[in-house]
Amino acid sequence: MLGGLGGALCFAFFTTLLLLVNGTATLVLFGALVDSDPSWADRKGVMQFGLFALPLAMLVVEWLIWDVLCGLLWRESSRGDRWDST
Repeated sequence: MLGGLGGALCFAFFTTLLLLVNGTATLVLFGALVDSDPSWADRKGVMQFGLFALPLAMLVVEWLIWDVLCGLLWRESSRGDRWDST
């Protein structure tokens, strides 16, 4: 049970860390966007939606990439085991 709990805590910690990094990147992006064109600051609804949705969308993409990479690595390692055992 501790292994499952530890895995869940690691997953939660890693997801929180990714959300912090993604939120920081989004703030930097929007700050540069407002600096280059101050009219973006007047679009409060767009800014609020972007500040909420972009970090979450980035998180989903990051987890999808992680899932694909783990699938490829698992497939490679199981393929190597299969060839070694025959």
